[in-house]
Amino acid sequence: MKYIINITLLLFASFVFAQDKNVSVSLNVAKNKIEIGEPLDVTLSIDYPASYNVKKIVLPLVTDSAKLGNDIEIWETQPPFDTLLENNKGDFIKHYEQHFTIATFKKGIVDLNSLYAIFDNDTVVSNALILTTDVVKLEDNAKLKNIKPIIEDPFSTWEKIRLFILEYWIIILLLIIIPVAIFAIRYFIKNKPEKVVEKEIIPLNIRVLEKLEAIEKEKLWQNDKVKEYYSEVTDVVRQYLTERYNIATFEKTSSEILNQLKLKPISRDQFVQLEKLMRLADLVKFAKTSPTPFENESTINIAKEFINETYESNKTTINEE
Repeated sequence: MKYIINITLLLFASFVFAQDKNVSVSLNVAKNKIEIGEPLDVTLSIDYPASYNVKKIVLPLVTDSAKLGNDIEIWETQPPFDTLLENNKGDFIKHYEQHFTIATFKKGIVDLNSLYAIFDNDTVVSNALILTTDVVKLEDNAKLKNIKPIIEDPFSTWEKIRLFILEYWIIILLLIIIPVAIFAIRYFIKNKPEKVVEKEIIPLNIRVLEKLEAIEKEKLWQNDKVKEYYSEVTDVVRQYLTERYNIATFEKTSSEILNQLKLKPISRDQFVQLEKLMRLADLVKFAKTSPTPFENESTINIAKEFINETYESNKTTINEE
């Protein structure tokens, strides 16, 4: 019955090939006679004109679950590939090919079913394969042999490690150097000493004298801003007293500031001049007294003179110590 089916398939395939002689579908093996359980490589080859519409072509794909025959087992399949070839007539041919491995455990004749390809409205059938299988022949009068002993590994653990290092020493060296280099770079970047920018220290007397000169240039009292003029001058003097004598002047009255100065190294003349300046400033700011132009000019001059004299006396005291 199987032979009748195979003959029928071959006749049907011949009929289809007659419909489209430009298409070739075939199954090929290296040999048709194998032993039971012996793997057999099969090649599916399809050739067709490259001008055919790809959307109307359905090519067979052999997978692990494909049914190629009742007694056929598919052991391995490889993905198909196609190439573009040129025949002796100068026409371009598309060559489709797939390799897969089969095996059978049935003795006798085993059929490998045909595969189908569809080109437009035509179905093209490949050839069917008939395989002959036989059992492995044993030697005549062969005697039972003992099981071969387990082969011991000739290399010790240390020898294996040594061989591994000799073979992959470059990779091992890189695996050591790269992390160390990364760690070292991060460490040096993190602990890189910051450049200390030395800020220029301007002496106290220069800073406050520059502020007094700026007040002079504003010409406040000349523009009827007498109260602002005395407020700014006394603010500069208070700043100087705070830094020079380390006394609290913020939100302190003039009397409180002068009382603190009595315990500081300051001459009587300097104290009197400062007291005169601060009393006049209080009268202008709080009693709305109108000072004369001479008093306005002398106020800032008294402040400058007091700063120059007391700052220089401070330097002299430090040198003597």
